[in-house]
Amino acid sequence: MRLLFLKELYEGGLLVAATVEPSLDVEGGWLLNIAKQGGEVEPVTLAAKADQVKIYNRVTAAMMDAHRIGFRTVSVLLPDDFERGDSPRPGAMK
Repeated sequence: MRLLFLKELYEGGLLVAATVEPSLDVEGGWLLNIAKQGGEVEPVTLAAKADQVKIYNRVTAAMMDAHRIGFRTVSVLLPDDFERGDSPRPGAMK
């Protein structure tokens, strides 16, 4: 679904959740899925091509689109191979 239409649905109270998750088709890509009240989940699509799912390069870009729709809470599903950026580095400690 397109962002503008999703924003209208959100304002009408028909959308309940936004989830950012890794793309299975594009390595390093992210999807933004929107859940409706009835439980149906729809991916955000490109504005120019409503039948093509929008792939984000960064988690923050998908979160900003969720914010543009109206969401203030967004769930993020991390990939199975996720590595923390603050984890201890291998090697001797000084």
